Amino acid sequence: MKTNSKMSRLTALALGTALTLTMHSASASAADEKVSIAVNTMQIFSSLDPAKVTDYTGYMAIVNMYDGLTTVSPSGEIVPHLAKSWDVSEDGKTYTFHLRDDAKFQDGTPVKASDIAWSVQRLIGINKGPSNLVVGLIKPENITTPDDKTVVFKLERQFSPFMSVTPIFMAMNQKLIEANTKAEDKWGEAYVGEHSAGSGPYKLVSYNRSADMVIARNADYFLGWTKGKPIDEVRFVQTSDDATVKALAEKGELGLTSHGLGNDTYEAIGKMDGYKLIQTRTAGGFVIKLNTKVYPTDDVHVRRAIAYATDYKTIQEVIYPGFDMKGPLSDAFKDAHNDGIAPGVFDLEKAKEELAKSKYAGQEIRLVNSYVASLAFEAEVALLMQANLEQIGIKLDIKPEPWNRIVEMSSKVETTPASTQVNVSPSYPSPDAMFYNQYHSKAAGTWWSMEWLQDPEVDALIDKARGETDVAAQNATYKELQTKIADLQPDVWAVAPNRRYGANKCLQGYAFIPMQSWDLNFSNFHWDCKAN
Repeated sequence: MKTNSKMSRLTALALGTALTLTMHSASASAADEKVSIAVNTMQIFSSLDPAKVTDYTGYMAIVNMYDGLTTVSPSGEIVPHLAKSWDVSEDGKTYTFHLRDDAKFQDGTPVKASDIAWSVQRLIGINKGPSNLVVGLIKPENITTPDDKTVVFKLERQFSPFMSVTPIFMAMNQKLIEANTKAEDKWGEAYVGEHSAGSGPYKLVSYNRSADMVIARNADYFLGWTKGKPIDEVRFVQTSDDATVKALAEKGELGLTSHGLGNDTYEAIGKMDGYKLIQTRTAGGFVIKLNTKVYPTDDVHVRRAIAYATDYKTIQEVIYPGFDMKGPLSDAFKDAHNDGIAPGVFDLEKAKEELAKSKYAGQEIRLVNSYVASLAFEAEVALLMQANLEQIGIKLDIKPEPWNRIVEMSSKVETTPASTQVNVSPSYPSPDAMFYNQYHSKAAGTWWSMEWLQDPEVDALIDKARGETDVAAQNATYKELQTKIADLQPDVWAVAPNRRYGANKCLQGYAFIPMQSWDLNFSNFHWDCKAN
C-alpha cells in the first residue's frame, strides 16, 4: 500500500510535466512549446549549496544552477568558463584568472571577480563539502581582485592538481546572499540551501528535500542557447523503486532515469517505444569499502580473504554490468594507471588461506555489510557476498541503510560499518580526486573515506604527487601509490560499471564527463524527436 501511495504521488508529479509537454505529440517540436522533462534521481538532494555538496545529486544541482571558474570537457580537459584565460607564475604558486565580460547572475547583475573571491572564501569559511581541497592551501586573504575582471589565488605551496579543482569554484552572488544573512549565519547558508544564487543555466523553482526539485531555464544565460531546442524545465523525481520508474516510462512521462537502477529495468526501458538506452564507460568504480580500524577488517588478511571471496564476474556480467577494476584508480586515467595491478580474482581456497593467516583464525567471524537500502543491485551483491563468505567461515550481517544514514555513520570510525558498498567517481578530473578523498588521513570522516586507512606512507605519497609539477614524475608516484594501496587492500574493487541511462528518444546531447554529475548539466542537452 505504501508503494502504491508513493507511485501515485510521483505519477501525479510527472502528469504535471505531461501537461506542459506531451512527449509523443507532434506538437512537441513547435517553436512556442516548452520542453519539460521528468528526471529520476536515486537519492535526495541533501544540499544545494556549492560549499556543502558531497554526492552525485548535490553536484547535479550545482552544475545546473551555478557556473565555475572553469569547466570540464568530455575528454577531461579543463577548459575556460567564467574565466576566459589564466596565467601561472613561474614558481607554480600564483594563479591569475581573467574573467569574461558578459557573465551575469540570474538576477541580471554582472559577475565580478569579487564575487568569485568571496565564494571561495565562503567555501573555506564553511569548511564542509569540497573545502578540504583548499583549506590550508589558500589563505582567504591571499585571494585578491586587482580589478572587476581579474581574480588572483596565491597558494601556500605548489599544488599540481589546482586547475582540476577550479570547476568547483562556483560564482555566487555575494550581494544577494549577504542581503539574506543573519547574525548567526554569516555565510547565508540557510538562504543558499533553498535558493539558487548563481549565474547558471537553470534557476530553482521548487525544492522538497525529501522528494523532488524543479529547475527552469534561465533564458538570459550568458552563454546562450544555441544547441537546438533547449530543455525549459527539469523536474527531478526522487525514487529508487524500479517499478515506479518503469511505470513513468510506460506512460511516456520520463525524460531520463538515474544511473543506479537494476539491470532489468534498463533493458526493459530501452526496449520501450519512444525510449533508448544510453551506455558509456566511466572514470570511477563500484567498491566495497573496508573499515581498516574495526573488527574484523582491521586485519589485512581478513580484507584479502573478502576480496578473494568476491565473485567479480557475476557482479560484472549479471548484477551490475561493467568491466574489471585494476586497483584503486580507473584506467580512464591512462597515463597515471598502474597496469601491473591485476584485477580481483574469485578464489575461495585462497580466501581460506588468507583467513587462516589472520589474528581471527579459528574464531567465528561476523562481518557487517551496509548498502543503500533503496538500491536493488546492491541488495543482490550483499546476498552474493553472504553466500560466498559463509563458505570460508565468515557470517555476513546485511544491514541496508538510507543514504543519509550511511553518510552520518561515516563521520566516526567506530560507527562506520566494517564493509559498505559505494559507487565512487572523481569529484574533479584528476587521479588526486580518487586518492586524496578516499585514502588521505586529512580526508577521513566522509562517505568517501570509510576505509579510515590513515597510513603515513600513503599520505606521504599523495602529498608528494600533489606537489610534483613534472607530469612523468607525478605519474610514477601515482603508480607507486596504487601498488601500496592495493597491498593494503582497504577496498574490494568490484567493477568499473557502465554508466547506463534510460532516456526519451527525443533527448539529445548526452556526453560522459569525468567529473561527478557534470554529464547532467542540462544546458548541454536539447530536444529533437527526429534525431533517432
